[in-house]
Amino acid sequence: MTTALEIKARIINKLVRWRKWGGAHTENILNGLPSHLKGEKVTKQALKELERDEWIIPAKKTGEIHYSLNSRKVDEILCFYEKYCKKDNNGNKV
Repeated sequence: MTTALEIKARIINKLVRWRKWGGAHTENILNGLPSHLKGEKVTKQALKELERDEWIIPAKKTGEIHYSLNSRKVDEILCFYEKYCKKDNNGNKV
């Protein structure tokens, strides 16, 4: 079973790799998640937690919600990224 922490790690990993900080938004934040997780309660919970902690900033654009990373929380976000998302040269999480 996938946890909210794992989903948050996937979302943060994607936004950091795509360099979506501040005004740079992306609409397809849930692409890359398995289809059975896209509408699940745990996924919605993970997004709400990231918004509540102000790590991601939602913006309503073209009828969809776009997200970017909060540039005022860089240290917290990158610490989380290093701990839960970063991989070594062999593809293993560090």
